[in-house]
Amino acid sequence: MSHRNRCWRLVAVLVLLLVFALPVQAQDQKAAYSLDLFKETFQYILDNYVDDIDPRDLEEMAIKGMLQQLDMYTQYMNGEEYSEFLLETDGQFGGVGMRIEKMGDYITVVAPLPGTPAEKAGIKAGDKIIKVDGKDVVGMNVQPVAALIRGEPGTVVTITVKRDDTAEPMLFVLTREIIQMEVVVSEMLEGSIGYIKLTGFSTLSASKYNAALAELRAKGAKGIILDLRNNPGGYLGSALSVASSFVGEGDNLLHIESRADGDNTYYSTSKALGMPLVVLINEGSASGSEIVAGVVQDHGVGTLVGVTTFGKASVQHLHELPNSGAIKVTTAQYLTPNKRLISGVGIVPDVLEEDPDKQLPKAVEIILEKIKASGGGVDLLKLTIGKNEVWADGAVKTIGAAPYLNAGTTMAPLRSIAELMGYKVDYKAADSKITLNKGSKELVMWIGKTRVTENGKEGQLSAAPVVKDGVTFVPLRFIAEFFGAKVSWSNGQVSISLD
Repeated sequence: MSHRNRCWRLVAVLVLLLVFALPVQAQDQKAAYSLDLFKETFQYILDNYVDDIDPRDLEEMAIKGMLQQLDMYTQYMNGEEYSEFLLETDGQFGGVGMRIEKMGDYITVVAPLPGTPAEKAGIKAGDKIIKVDGKDVVGMNVQPVAALIRGEPGTVVTITVKRDDTAEPMLFVLTREIIQMEVVVSEMLEGSIGYIKLTGFSTLSASKYNAALAELRAKGAKGIILDLRNNPGGYLGSALSVASSFVGEGDNLLHIESRADGDNTYYSTSKALGMPLVVLINEGSASGSEIVAGVVQDHGVGTLVGVTTFGKASVQHLHELPNSGAIKVTTAQYLTPNKRLISGVGIVPDVLEEDPDKQLPKAVEIILEKIKASGGGVDLLKLTIGKNEVWADGAVKTIGAAPYLNAGTTMAPLRSIAELMGYKVDYKAADSKITLNKGSKELVMWIGKTRVTENGKEGQLSAAPVVKDGVTFVPLRFIAEFFGAKVSWSNGQVSISLD
């Protein structure tokens, strides 16, 4: 055993004695406590230990020993280690692409990042790293291990992991790449589903998420799937900003219990999403991801699909030190809006789906059912007089007949437009009766008559519905505005907005 290791263990024991010798009864006793015992011990080691020790090294050993006894997330970083930590937050580095934390004696994989060498090789959340290039890393801190794993792109690193359900250690030979952290990826899926993948909560995550959401809305998304699988968290503020978009203004998002700062509750400052939501989670969803999942579940604004999350519900603050290093200290724990504990437990999904390949298809199935139940319908339609096509949320669709003008009233083909707008149409030929429904609203008309009933109340149409070449035409503006849409006219084009 090296003299550094012997010194470290000795100092750690001394620090433990110091910590547990602290009076725990009265606050004034704590205030009166001095570091005389520590100073005497520190000086004795410098003067009498068998090997010569640099006082700065001994100081760092003492700090490390003290912090490691507090919890698995509290740690000291020297200048080099702190630089490594900041490098990861910059978003681009040479490595294999996985988030790691120290849990007990083991550096544990919180999540492999999507599309990286670690994910492609099959490294999983929960894997415990025991060797890097043959070097035993059990008991080491995160930053030194991260430094061993990182390196020049194109070079190879060998990582040995211990997996709970595997008897023998597993060996992974990975080729390092430039890891570019794409925190937000979005696309439109079938059935007007907007898909957003959040890989982490960086300083840019909230703004990029909001931009992706706005773009998906503009493309006609009627429901959102938010993918938080293998998202290990990040900045608390970013996670709260994302969570805020799902609930109403003033709804609570998070409770934080802190001895130093007191207990605090955070509230939403934005409007609710207003459309069906499904959130994908797995064992690699941690910290900020669990904040978002807890908000969605406790407020009942969406469905969680996947497997139970990681279970990290603590807040760490960085404090930079004069020697260019830093300490990362757990200062608080958070609870869900309903004050549920997450630490060591995680968030249990509403719909359990253990097969990773089936999780997204299950989410699609659920969101399609939600969209159908909500009445569906596009958010924006554009029709042109004389053309039998319609622009619907970014896509051009052919309709049965072209709209036309009748004494200043736009007459539109009923069934084609109504079904695009999410209305249910019922036509009874025997009495020429047309019934439109959407949600709690009902509109009844008759062919050839201007009479109309709006939720049972009598009214008048600007023009009577007519049948031409087997297609029923109705006055567009009246019907659209009855169901809450806004209608505008410009150069022969009619726009109907359901926002």
